[in-house]
Amino acid sequence: MQNRPFSILAIAMLLTGCASAPSGLSNVDPEDLDDGMAVEDGKADDFLSLSAREFRVSGTSRVTLESNFANQTEAHRLARVNELIAMKQIQFAYFLTSFLIEKEKKDPNFGFGGQGGLSKVGDYEQSHVHAIDNLTYEFDFSQVIAGRSNMIALLDTTRRGGKDYFTVTMGTPTNEELAELETDAQWFRQAPWKDWNPTRVAAEQKQDVELEIALEPASSDAWFDYNALFDDGRLTIDVHFGYDYHNAYHRKHPRKLFYWLRDDMGFTAPVRTFDDLTRSSGAFTRSINVNGNEAMIEIRIFYPKDGPATDPDTAAGGRQLEADVRDSLAHSDVIVWSGHSGPFYGFALANWKRTSEGDLSYEELASVQMPADQYQIIYADGCDTYHMGEAFRQNPNKPDGSLLDIITSTTFADGDYPYTTMNFISHMVEQDSRGHHRPRTLTRLLGDLRTATYSDAMYGIHGVDDDPRLHPYANLDLMCTSCSSSAQCGDGSVCASIGRSGRHCVPACTASDACPDDSECRPIASSSSRAIYTSACVPNNFRCE
Repeated sequence: MQNRPFSILAIAMLLTGCASAPSGLSNVDPEDLDDGMAVEDGKADDFLSLSAREFRVSGTSRVTLESNFANQTEAHRLARVNELIAMKQIQFAYFLTSFLIEKEKKDPNFGFGGQGGLSKVGDYEQSHVHAIDNLTYEFDFSQVIAGRSNMIALLDTTRRGGKDYFTVTMGTPTNEELAELETDAQWFRQAPWKDWNPTRVAAEQKQDVELEIALEPASSDAWFDYNALFDDGRLTIDVHFGYDYHNAYHRKHPRKLFYWLRDDMGFTAPVRTFDDLTRSSGAFTRSINVNGNEAMIEIRIFYPKDGPATDPDTAAGGRQLEADVRDSLAHSDVIVWSGHSGPFYGFALANWKRTSEGDLSYEELASVQMPADQYQIIYADGCDTYHMGEAFRQNPNKPDGSLLDIITSTTFADGDYPYTTMNFISHMVEQDSRGHHRPRTLTRLLGDLRTATYSDAMYGIHGVDDDPRLHPYANLDLMCTSCSSSAQCGDGSVCASIGRSGRHCVPACTASDACPDDSECRPIASSSSRAIYTSACVPNNFRCE
């Protein structure tokens, strides 16, 4: 039996600052090479990352019913058991994250774990529920976590029977405590569970839990669905900056973005200077050739601005900042969030020290209005935003993450500079040497996001399993036509030598299941340097006829 319980209540934790230093943006054009040659031979998690992987941890636990259930029917007892197991899910997720999350020396629980990982609240299963006695029930459970690719080695696991195990010291809140889930008053925000450090609590308040850990199957590389993004002839991108208590980055970062879009990226600004920009100023605009058609790109910037409308220190300003994000989620193609966050948190928009308004909690993200028939991309650029991926995937408007891709981080992200946000935008609007829109693969995007910061941010993308593995603009009618340059093959294909049949057009791909029958996705290398620079669908017999 498997059970996926109700949408988890927000497990809000204190925000942490994210700081690092900048790096440059990259702009390499391997598809422009025209000496390519086809190289001959020599999942379930829906998550793609270059530096992180998802793992499933599993173990056995128990719940104990209150004494008044001793004389209840089995049906009544099982109903209470399922209630307790659902609350146990929150317990497991919280203490696992408390153990795995990357820590700094200033943290109260520095030295406890810290391998750089987070639990995936909501991706949880239970099975084999059975009675031990009249009030005690045992059950098996499993929980998905994400962390560094070498997480199993970092955990100092022991290996038995071909399986890896590690031990976590978890707290043992009572049934009454587990039920305390009112926002901002949850049990895990109270002593001794807050900033969980098992060395500081009594023996009866903790227990060692042995868990098996195994890799989840990895997802394949792909592209964003650019055909869906541009299906109405325009691409709308909304960038939202959250309040920053470190160095007023909520004003400095959008200023940098404003002048970068205008002066470096060739967009027409809606106002003359950044100081003139308000939430209602409108969008930066620029036209672009998308697969032979002209399309318009529109980018809007929202940020906490001193003044009556979006003052981050006031309740009214916080409500407006939140309303703007909700509007973007309900209508825009791409939504970028840049600001403070944390595990099991959401978007922190206003000054939380001055007002309780101006945030979108984890729970709200799981129910916020989103279009059911529109493909969207969300880039959550903050510290430990991994949980937002599952929150959005629980949203009934996007069941199981349909028509939705979410970029998150599983550790600290860039907080001092907006270069990762700029890098992401440059990918979305990149052009090739002919001035045509150039889609990049998701692994290329993830690599460039990571190199845009000196921090060890581990970015990943949720929802990739239904993204295209064939280049979005590839024209299969041109496959195997003779060519002398990639420009003759149309957008999304390359001109490469195919066996001994000469140079032919072949469509770019990331997986063979996206290729036409009797062909497979093979690496394409430079005939001069032998360096692999892309992959394309190549006939199985290496002959274009």
